[in-house]
Amino acid sequence: MLTIYGGKMSRAARCMWVLEELGVPYRQVLVPDAKAPAYLALNPMGKVPTLADGDFVLTESVAINAWLAARHATAALATSLLPADVQVRARIDQWTSWAITEVEFHFTTMVREVRRATQAGETPDAAIVGQCLANVAATLTVLEQHLDQGREWVAGDGFTLDDINAAFPIAMIAPRLDMAAFPHVSAWLGRCTARPAWQRVMARDESGLDTI
Repeated sequence: MLTIYGGKMSRAARCMWVLEELGVPYRQVLVPDAKAPAYLALNPMGKVPTLADGDFVLTESVAINAWLAARHATAALATSLLPADVQVRARIDQWTSWAITEVEFHFTTMVREVRRATQAGETPDAAIVGQCLANVAATLTVLEQHLDQGREWVAGDGFTLDDINAAFPIAMIAPRLDMAAFPHVSAWLGRCTARPAWQRVMARDESGLDTI
């Protein structure tokens, strides 16, 4: 059975979403300390998630998702997540890269500032947080324009891997933004997060799970 390391409030949720979409059984292990030697032996970067399938170990959430979709490409649902059409696959890569560099980067910067301030007993730097939110809002304008061309999904005619990869960070930061300015993004995000697979991830009871 596959093992995914990380909790549902981390990037591990992005991979769990794909696993739930595919219907692939998996075991979840929490990582209380990503710098602990036992975990660093799996992931020298000391970050979550990590996926282990027997002796095969893979890190970085979007790489894990691409592998999962390719690994289970014989299933109809997996094929829909990663279509054979090379142009659609290119769009999946394009918008996944956009989500990581233009949305997730700024979100991560904000989270690190909040974490730093919390650990130091300080108030987060409002300038840093404000700039991160402004940067995300600016790049969401691009997605809004893209979806305003009669598209329900980002990369293809149906729900694909990129909708998962992009929706994850946007769903995390949306509560801090004025999403009324992005009606098409909001509608798309609603379609993504209403999917039963995502709902199952968010509903997971993580109490009592194994840890490393």
